[in-house]
Amino acid sequence: MKWRVQILLLILLPLKLLTAQSDSLKSVEYILNNFINSAEIEKEDSELYDLIEYYLDEPIDLNSASKSDIMKLPFANIDEANLIIKYRNSNGKIFSYGELKSIENISVRFIELLQLFTYLKKGETNFSQSALANYDFKIRSRINYNFKKKEGYKTGYFVGSPLKIYNRVKLNAHSKVLVGALFEKDAGDKSYFDFYSYYIQVNNLFSGLSILAGYYTMEFGQGLAMWSPYSFSKSSDATNSIIKRARGTSPYASAGEYSYLTGMAIKYKSKYLSITPFYSIEDEDYFSSNKNTFGISLSVTPIENINISTFYYQQFQKASPNLSSLMEWETNKYLSFAYDANYNNLFITGEFSIYKNSVASINTLQLSIHNNFLLIASIRNYPNTYKSYYAKGFGETNRTNNEFGVYFGVKWKTQFGIINFYLDQFKFPNKGTAIPLPSNGNEISASYSFKPIHNGNLFFRYFNEKKDVLELMGSENKIITRTTNKLRSEFSFQLNRVLRLKSRIELLHLSKSKIGINENGLLLFQDFQYKIKSKITVYGRIIFFQTDSFASRIYEFENDLIGVMTNQPLWGSGIKFYLLLRYNPFGNFNVSAKYSELYKPNETSLGSGYNLIKGNLENKISLQIDYSF
Repeated sequence: MKWRVQILLLILLPLKLLTAQSDSLKSVEYILNNFINSAEIEKEDSELYDLIEYYLDEPIDLNSASKSDIMKLPFANIDEANLIIKYRNSNGKIFSYGELKSIENISVRFIELLQLFTYLKKGETNFSQSALANYDFKIRSRINYNFKKKEGYKTGYFVGSPLKIYNRVKLNAHSKVLVGALFEKDAGDKSYFDFYSYYIQVNNLFSGLSILAGYYTMEFGQGLAMWSPYSFSKSSDATNSIIKRARGTSPYASAGEYSYLTGMAIKYKSKYLSITPFYSIEDEDYFSSNKNTFGISLSVTPIENINISTFYYQQFQKASPNLSSLMEWETNKYLSFAYDANYNNLFITGEFSIYKNSVASINTLQLSIHNNFLLIASIRNYPNTYKSYYAKGFGETNRTNNEFGVYFGVKWKTQFGIINFYLDQFKFPNKGTAIPLPSNGNEISASYSFKPIHNGNLFFRYFNEKKDVLELMGSENKIITRTTNKLRSEFSFQLNRVLRLKSRIELLHLSKSKIGINENGLLLFQDFQYKIKSKITVYGRIIFFQTDSFASRIYEFENDLIGVMTNQPLWGSGIKFYLLLRYNPFGNFNVSAKYSELYKPNETSLGSGYNLIKGNLENKISLQIDYSF
């Protein structure tokens, strides 16, 4: 293992000889990592990247967008949305993103996000463009391979090759017609079409009328009745992550095999009204039985900055895979009401969803004070009798069931940095799947971000969680309190136009004082991003970790292939490193490749069950091609 560390040091040390310069625009990955790295997401969720790509592919016109439109963008807050609207009203039009830097109290990070998710209309051209200029065709092809053979291949449980293959094509014809298809094969599967999805969307077929057929998702309100797989979680940005930004119906081009609809949706939208009837037929698969779903959403804007919506849908689901008669199907009906309104520095949003005799609700208020102090308060109530397969409301469990919670957060922008703080108190009033009795808990997060030097940013975060868990004490199970403390320190530095460095130290302490269990975790990493001319970018990271067990694991987001998010839990003792290469030989043709190794010296095997690998080393390689024309 020593030679691997020496190679990494030889790569890193010469880079220090480069002179410092400024970089005008950070990469998409850097901006996303600023948010994702601070999120409390304890799962790998590549669908989040698909959500970001949706906004990258479908930006909004910043010069005509309403305050509500800007608020729907990822990571947007009411204070900065107000600043954009106020500036636009005073100046008539925004001609460049650079001029936004003159607005007092607007952050550079938000301007960079606007550059990604919006565009500035330059006016009509005096000549007609060719037909090809109105088309955008994208191809993505990806292969993943694990060098170590898993136990499932030896026993015959995995009948296919160890290659994981992903192919996706998308066509955008001047935003009028959108067509896409995806084919994926997981490692061990025999069929190269193990999962597939497709869609066709025609916008403005008639004035305001659009049709979407194939695989799609429906997002409504705050996710209590129906939502897509895309969902952010709590993060160090205390005033942003809990507000959901519903997109209505959207094409589905992700590899996640759940929470999507298959059928058709028709949408009509005018200035004051939006109505969307939809229908879905889903066959039985590994995750669920047959489901037929139909419904309608209606949204009205009676006056500017106020939106009121209602949503109704029925779902027919087989009570058992062996039953086929319609009389043996279970019928679930949902009726939901949602609202959002903004006035000056105040933004409120919420949803009430009715299922049988239970009502789930969430209501949130966001208030900006003097454009540098942002406050948010939210209350949620999800009864134990409320159940929805498609629900993904904000909460501790994300199941939108058996939970009551109160959330309070503040963000304070000072001349010395940005302070974030939130408190989330929650309880589970009835027995659940993990604990057969009522339980409760709370979370506290406090972070501070500031620039000690030019092009350098220092970030500190403290996180504390107290939560009831079930533990075996003697011969019986009892509920005890588990306390988790995390402390993170991170320093990122743009050394020059071609080199960016990032270092992190994270400490974790887990305590179950009632039974005398105390565990610790430690993670350190050094990360670099190095641009070779304008064609090649190299990313690298070396990670050292030490935890007492899986219970004290630490999650670590990584740079990966375009469209992939890796959030791997690390536990035990070990070292991991990866190198990621992105090459743009010409135009819109991009090649990316990643090699990673995980080494745990104290282990004789990695993984478990059919995924077990003999030995203490796991190494993987991934290759991807992206081409658009």
